[in-house]
Amino acid sequence: MHSPEGSRYRATVHYDGSAFAGWQVQPHVRTVQGELESALTRLEIRARVIGAGRTDTGVHAAGQEMSFAAPVTWTAAELARALNSVLPDEVWIESLREADVDFHPRFHATGRRYEYFVAANPTGRAPNRRRGTAWVQRTPLLEALRRAARPILGRHDFEKLAKSGQPRVGTVCTVEKAEWLRTPLGDLRFTIVADRFLHHMVRYLVATMLEQCWGDRPSDDIGRMLGRSGDARPPTPADARGLYLTGVRYREGWNRPPGVPGLWPVPARPGEDRDHPRRQDPADGEESS
Repeated sequence: MHSPEGSRYRATVHYDGSAFAGWQVQPHVRTVQGELESALTRLEIRARVIGAGRTDTGVHAAGQEMSFAAPVTWTAAELARALNSVLPDEVWIESLREADVDFHPRFHATGRRYEYFVAANPTGRAPNRRRGTAWVQRTPLLEALRRAARPILGRHDFEKLAKSGQPRVGTVCTVEKAEWLRTPLGDLRFTIVADRFLHHMVRYLVATMLEQCWGDRPSDDIGRMLGRSGDARPPTPADARGLYLTGVRYREGWNRPPGVPGLWPVPARPGEDRDHPRRQDPADGEESS
């Protein structure tokens, strides 16, 4: 776990994306990576922070994984407490531990989980909720959204459902889960798990599913965009404020269970796989899927 530069640490991070111009350091703007590196500098640790995903402006995280090197004089518990004491209110280290010296949070990831929250009632416009949920004027129909999500599962080319200029590694992604549920607060939550994601992919998917559910576009548009035939194009991407990176999966498993504190506080149950939960009883507040 030790290298010439010290110990390598990995941490699970939460942040309010509305306060930042994305994850990656950029000149003259506030970013999550920049705040984390500044916090380390205040502790007299000069280190480059590496994240599992480069979230865009306005996108939140409740499960971003990061790594950095630091002197061996710090224990993981001491470093976590020290970082949280100097980080701004919009960033919080949930857990921090030592990692293998070659650990890379991005390249070693085998899957990522995003959750998108849509406020399906007027409370979504309340000031304390606007930064963390996307509000829409028309009430989405849950069953229609579930039907729209079905074609997403499996291995597909998502080129038409992503921002242009995608990486050279290609535009094919394997989606393991694409599920809409109603939260205890009455919001609608879309959870998607895949081996990789393209730029704006989740937001394009959500925007397209919403328009399909309202009848603003054909009910098979997503299926057509996932195929090579047809000229269907997605609408403007859904609002960034509803999107959260809520977990990264590695060979040993997920870095944290699904959910966003304050929006989806579902307690874990012993022995339960949180990405393949049991069917819910009506009293649980979550509809059976």
